Amino acid sequence: MAGSSIRQAKEALELALGRLGPGDRFNVIEFNSYAQRLFDEAREATPDNVRRAARWVGALQARGGTEMAPAIKLALNGDEGGSDGSERVRQVIFLTDGCVGNEEELFRLIRERLGGSRLFTVGIGSAPNSHFMTKAAQLGRGTFTYVGRVEQVREKMSELFAKLETPVMKGLEVRWPHGVQAESWPARIPDLYAGEPLVLTAALDKLQGDLQISGERDGQLWQATVPLARAPTGEGIAGKGIAPVWAREKVASLMDALREGTPEDEIRARVIELATAHRLVTRYTSFVAVDKTPVRPPEEEAKLAAVPTLLPEGWEYDKLFGELPQGATDSRFALFSGSLALLIAFAMLLARRRSQ
Repeated sequence: MAGSSIRQAKEALELALGRLGPGDRFNVIEFNSYAQRLFDEAREATPDNVRRAARWVGALQARGGTEMAPAIKLALNGDEGGSDGSERVRQVIFLTDGCVGNEEELFRLIRERLGGSRLFTVGIGSAPNSHFMTKAAQLGRGTFTYVGRVEQVREKMSELFAKLETPVMKGLEVRWPHGVQAESWPARIPDLYAGEPLVLTAALDKLQGDLQISGERDGQLWQATVPLARAPTGEGIAGKGIAPVWAREKVASLMDALREGTPEDEIRARVIELATAHRLVTRYTSFVAVDKTPVRPPEEEAKLAAVPTLLPEGWEYDKLFGELPQGATDSRFALFSGSLALLIAFAMLLARRRSQ
């Protein structure tokens, strides 16, 4: 992380610290090539603790590296805030601009360590790994927020903080009418925050009866009834996109089953069948296009050319790939002394030849 990305990250952290209330507990974790946390455990959001955190955030520097696993282990440690027997909900905001190569390991960590916590991911900069961030937020029963430019930080983060400060609707369940065969997704319904809709896609054998939805809000039972006759279907112009959405959700659920140990041969066959029926691009299916437009005259020979590798805006080569190895000696002094020795040797050689 460097350039505009580190500025975005620090501004987002400063905004978060400013939204903490007297009853909140918090911690801050820095990660690059390694991870470290500000406090050994979550602290009360007292003015002194918040000021200390603000100074720590202000001193953060981009050091390169995006090792997320150690940070996730620290953030989702069972000893952190929210496990004290109170009604607190531990909300983890995971903020990064980096690309990730070990997605499956990170997904496994989130599943194993999440417990009753909620994970919210924030991608900053010009090229975050949106696929990983979206899936991580889904597994973490949170949401994904993308901040593309520095001037969007305050707006986007304020929207996220407003969600976090709003009482959550959790433990959502749906009950389909008796006699209705339903295959609905997502299999595990995420928590809801202010301004968020509850979206379900389902394949039904008939539209009759009422769908029962229940959840917990502020410790109280909440219920609602939705007549299935009013639900949009996959028929007609208005509903022609529903079937692919349902199929995409089912493919995602099958890929989750693969991560949890279901044999890949079984998953591959089911995904291919589903994807070809609904024309979806997946790990096992793709669209093939053949461009017949000539791009080079037949008589012209092809030539090899070196093309520089371009990084996304805001990224820096030395932060991503590391600087060249540095010795323990002063390189300038070594270069000067070596050149001086060569010059003296050359002068002595000339003097010897003249004396002969």
